[in-house]
Amino acid sequence: MPLVYQPSHFILRIKDNGQGFMMNNDTIGGFGLLGMTERAERIGAQLTIGSAPGRGTEIVVSVNPREPS
Repeated sequence: MPLVYQPSHFILRIKDNGQGFMMNNDTIGGFGLLGMTERAERIGAQLTIGSAPGRGTEIVVSVNPREPS
């Protein structure tokens, strides 16, 4: 299921079966992944990126909306 929405939280999952890439500490150095990481931090979301060569990539964003101030 690519998008799960409930009033308390929502989860967006994007997955492909493409080329994939090696995950290491330098992976977040790319502008696309870095931008996604920064945006997730700004909204208080958790970003998970999983990938392996020949196995594709999965990106999961989990957001728990903030309580109104």
